[in-house]
Amino acid sequence: MIKKTIIPILLMQILIFLVGCSSPATTIPASSTPTTFPPTQVVPPSATPIPPTETPTPLPPTPTLTPINPIQHFTAGQEFTVSSIHMVDANLGWAIGGLTDWGDHVLSTLDGGLTWKDVTPPEEAAPSGDNLAATGFFPDAQTGWVIYSYTSGITPSQSVVWRTQDGGITWQASQPLDLTNLSEFYNPSHLQFVNGQMGWLMVHVGVGMNHDYIILYRSNNGGLTWDRLLDPYTDSSGIMSCSKTGLLFTDNTQGWLTGDCHGVAAGVQLFKSSDGGATWAPVTLPDPTNALGLFSNFEAACGSYDPFFFSNELGHLAVNCMDYSQDPPTYQYYIFTTYNGGSGWVSSTYPGESLYFFSEGTGWALARKIHRTTDGGFTWKAIANVNWDVEVDFVTEQVGWGVARAETEFALVKTIDGGAKWVMLVPRMGP
Repeated sequence: MIKKTIIPILLMQILIFLVGCSSPATTIPASSTPTTFPPTQVVPPSATPIPPTETPTPLPPTPTLTPINPIQHFTAGQEFTVSSIHMVDANLGWAIGGLTDWGDHVLSTLDGGLTWKDVTPPEEAAPSGDNLAATGFFPDAQTGWVIYSYTSGITPSQSVVWRTQDGGITWQASQPLDLTNLSEFYNPSHLQFVNGQMGWLMVHVGVGMNHDYIILYRSNNGGLTWDRLLDPYTDSSGIMSCSKTGLLFTDNTQGWLTGDCHGVAAGVQLFKSSDGGATWAPVTLPDPTNALGLFSNFEAACGSYDPFFFSNELGHLAVNCMDYSQDPPTYQYYIFTTYNGGSGWVSSTYPGESLYFFSEGTGWALARKIHRTTDGGFTWKAIANVNWDVEVDFVTEQVGWGVARAETEFALVKTIDGGAKWVMLVPRMGP
């Protein structure tokens, strides 16, 4: 979860036809006729589970920011909309959300999402006519990093990454990021740490001629300072072409970058770094076993999405293709699995559209008909029909939350049976 050809900020998908949802926990009825949707162009914000983080080292002091007009916290009883959720266990978790015309807030829960506390960092509120969007990473109940940007895409005069080590009670700002020669666009899309010290931030900064220009920042001191590792002026790896759909590091050195050229080039865009993101090498995926020649067919627009790795060696990713050789065009969905860090790949089909894996074996295919796998994607079972698209976050194979979307509507939903049944929660501020 970066784009840069003014990267279609895909404010996507669609929420809820949650019929009869007036109470805080209402069972969502199943749809009788699920609707097929094309693959989304932006990977869901839900991040791959990562190994336990080491205890973060307290950051030395940074320059004190004194916003003139900081984002005002919600008051007790305020209901709000959740746009992304990151749960730590059955009770503790984080969310990003807000109101229709306000900027994003950062929130925490102690009761599984029923009530929330506003722990938004002291970011300067957006000027009139604009809003703030937040991108966050929350590895445990105490630690989080958050960066803000304008929904208009305007490049700010200053941008910092906020960090908390006490569950959002206090926040510390990083040194300002290097924004030299940036004027066209500014849209952070992926923020990740693999431990308390080493982290990466990808920001989309422009688009044009099938290019999605990005800056990749890296921190090795817990987010105190950020090095401008790659940008459109210094990249020699060729990663500026095509849309970027996902970024994932499995340790301090090994990372994956997924993308989609939307039919401009044959094959699948996929890159791997072995030096912490300083350089990237293209990875050539083999044709799916049931579709030989697919990746050399210029009438097939294929892209890679949803990387989920559970070690440096073992991982899954989705490949979504639109076949223009048929009328109307058809969609094809594949899972590629590697057991040796990308040297070899095994492919299988999945029902579409986006993927989420909780473990090596257990995952979900998320569309208007939700499917589940327990064998790493080789077989699937339909478990629910719904009237909405959803991005999910599971803490066990049975307990999970989702941000459901239908057109311009959002709802927070929860399951305790692995996704067969969902109830709607009405998030509100606690006392």
